[in-house]
Amino acid sequence: MADDNELADIDWEQAARMELEPDAIHESREGYYFDCPECGSPATIENIIEHGRCNGYLDEQVEGIDFDVENISCSAVLRLEMAYTAKPESET
Repeated sequence: MADDNELADIDWEQAARMELEPDAIHESREGYYFDCPECGSPATIENIIEHGRCNGYLDEQVEGIDFDVENISCSAVLRLEMAYTAKPESET
């Protein structure tokens, strides 16, 4: 994840949220990624989960993607969230 001190200062309730449509998920040779909502660089699922950052911030090129992440200034801290609901089993 991102630096623990940095995460402690984040009020996730006030964070901007976006609902992802199927076309928001891209695939490369290295796996799946999203476009960073701040800088537009690829944000691999692995880097979001492990570091809370996009590849532009981490200066990591995604193989097979024609996007130069070098010298990108990005301050976005990212988090993936899965929400669900389930019907209780009927007791009949």
